[in-house]
Amino acid sequence: MAENKSNKRLNDITTGIGIIAIIFLLNYILSFSFGRFDLTEDQRHSLSPNTIDLLENEDRINDRIFFKVYLDGDLPADLRRLRNSVKEMLDEFIVYAGDNIQYEFIDPSGNEDEQFNLQMQDNLAQQGLEWTELEMSSSSEIGKKIIWPGALVEYKGTTMGTVQFFRGGRLHEMQMRDVVNGTISKLEYQLIAAIRKVTGTNKKTVSFLHGHGELRENDTKDVRRDLGEHYLIDEVTINGQLSALDGTDALVIAQPKTRFNEKDKFIIDQFIMNGGRVLWLIDPLTVPRDSLYRTGQTMGMTNPLNIEKDMLFKYGVRINSDLIVDQECGPMFWGQTNEITDWYFYPLMRGDQHMITSNLNPVRGQYTASMEIVNASDKDVQKTVLLQSSVNSIIYRAPARVSYLITQQPPKLNDGNQGDFPTAVLLEGQFKSSFENRGISETFLTSSDYQTKFKSDSTKMIVVSDGDVIRNDVLDSLWTGQKWIYQFIPLNTDMYGVKQPDGTPKYAYANKDFILNCVDYLLDDYSLIDIRTKTITLRHLNESKVKADRSFWKFLNIAFPLLVIILLAIGQLLIRRRRYTV
Repeated sequence: MAENKSNKRLNDITTGIGIIAIIFLLNYILSFSFGRFDLTEDQRHSLSPNTIDLLENEDRINDRIFFKVYLDGDLPADLRRLRNSVKEMLDEFIVYAGDNIQYEFIDPSGNEDEQFNLQMQDNLAQQGLEWTELEMSSSSEIGKKIIWPGALVEYKGTTMGTVQFFRGGRLHEMQMRDVVNGTISKLEYQLIAAIRKVTGTNKKTVSFLHGHGELRENDTKDVRRDLGEHYLIDEVTINGQLSALDGTDALVIAQPKTRFNEKDKFIIDQFIMNGGRVLWLIDPLTVPRDSLYRTGQTMGMTNPLNIEKDMLFKYGVRINSDLIVDQECGPMFWGQTNEITDWYFYPLMRGDQHMITSNLNPVRGQYTASMEIVNASDKDVQKTVLLQSSVNSIIYRAPARVSYLITQQPPKLNDGNQGDFPTAVLLEGQFKSSFENRGISETFLTSSDYQTKFKSDSTKMIVVSDGDVIRNDVLDSLWTGQKWIYQFIPLNTDMYGVKQPDGTPKYAYANKDFILNCVDYLLDDYSLIDIRTKTITLRHLNESKVKADRSFWKFLNIAFPLLVIILLAIGQLLIRRRRYTV
C-alpha cells in the first residue's frame, strides 16, 4: 500500500512538471507571434486601422511622446473609470509604438505643499489646460473639488500639445457619468489627434475665401479651432489676382452672398485645374430671417451667385433653387408663442455610403436646397452622394413661402413619392474647365507668364447646398482693447437643449465632424476620419431596476463567494477522506 501511494505521488509530481513545461513552451512559441481578440459588437477595444498605421510609422514618430495625464489621486468613481480608460488606451498604443509612447499620471493637488500645488495648477492653465469645478453631493463627500481633466504632450523633450478630455466649467457629480461616457467614446480620437499634431511637419494650408459676402471668421470659429490643430489656416481675397491662391491646398467657400465676377471665377477654376481642392457651401436662396421672426412669414428668393450654371454644372452638380421641407428636422424657437417647435425647414441630413459620413449623427441644415448630379456621361469624374434628406421630405420651389403656419398645418410628407434629395456631393477625378470654349484672349492663352489649363490634374471637391452647415451661432462678443473675443455655441450642440422623455438630449448633430472629415478627405489625410466615425454603444443600467434590486445583488455578491468556498472545502474534505481511507 505504501508503495502504491509513493508511485501515485511520483505520478502527480511528474504530471505537474509536465504541465508547467508545456505552459512555458507555449509561452515561448507564442512570444514570436502577436494576436489580439475583441469580441465586443462595436469593437471598442480595437484601434482603428489608420491609428495602427500612424503608431507603427517610425518615420513620423521617431522620438518619445510623453503624456502627462492629470487624472490621479482621490477621484470620484466615474473619473477613476475615465483614468483607467485613458491608461488602457495608452497601453494599447504602446503595443504598436513601443517605447515611443510613454505616460505618467499626476495628481495636481497631491503634494503636501499647497503652494507647490497652486504653482503647478497655474502652469497647467498657462499651457492651455482647463480646470473643472466638480460639485460633490454624495453621502461620502460633500463640497467642491477642482479637477484638471487633461494631459500635456511632450515630444522630443518639449511640451508641444495638450489633450482636453472634456471642457472646463462647473459640473455636478450627477452629470459626471454622461460626461465621462461621452469622453471615453472619443479617447482614441483625442489621443491620436494629439500625436498627429505634435509629430506633424509641413502642414498643409486651408484657406477661407472672402470678398463675396462669405461667413466671417467668428461664424466659423468652431471648425477653425479644430482645423488649426492640424492645418495652417489662412484668409484669402482674390480681387482678380492670378497668384491669390498660391500656397493654398484646400479652399473653403462658406456661404457667399454676392456674385462672383469672371476674373475670380477664372482663378478658382484654374486653381482646380492645377489640382487644388475646394469645399463649396452654397445657399442658392436667401431667406430673410428677421422678417420671419418679426411677422411670422417670409419668402425664400433666388440669390444668383454666377457660379451655379457654369462652374458647378460643368464640374458635375446642379444646385436647385428650392427649399427642402423634411419631417426629420431640428428645432427652432418660435418667438410669437415663446415655444420651441420642430421646424421643417431645418432638415436632419444623413449618409452612410462613404467613409466621410459613415456612422455620423445627422447633419443639421437650415433652409437647405436640393441638388442633382449632372453630366453622368463624364466618366472622368466620380460622383458620390454624401448627404441627403429623409424619405419623408418634399421641396418648395423659389419663390418659396416660409411661414410659422407650417407647424399648425403640416404638409403631407410621408406619401412615399418623394424624398432622399441629395444635399452634399463628392466629386473626384479629372475635371473639364468651365472656361473651355469661352473665348479667352489669345494673348493671354499664349502668354509665357501664365499657363491656362482646360483639363485638371486628378483632384477632388465637395459641394454642399447649405452654407449654414459650417456656421456656428455667436452668443456674445467682448472687446479686450486689442481684439474681439467671441463666445459661440459649438456646431454639434442643440442650442435649445431639447430633451427626450428620459432626460437625455433629443438632438446630437455631426456638423463639425462632417466638415472636418470633408477637409481631411480632400487633403488625402485619412488618419482621423475612421476614428471620428467610430461608434461605441454605451449601454446604461436601468436606474429604477438598480434601486429596486440593490439589496438582492448586495446579498448575492456576499453570500455566493462564501457558498462556493464552503462547497470547495467540503469537496476537498471528501476527496481526502476517500484517498486516505484504508
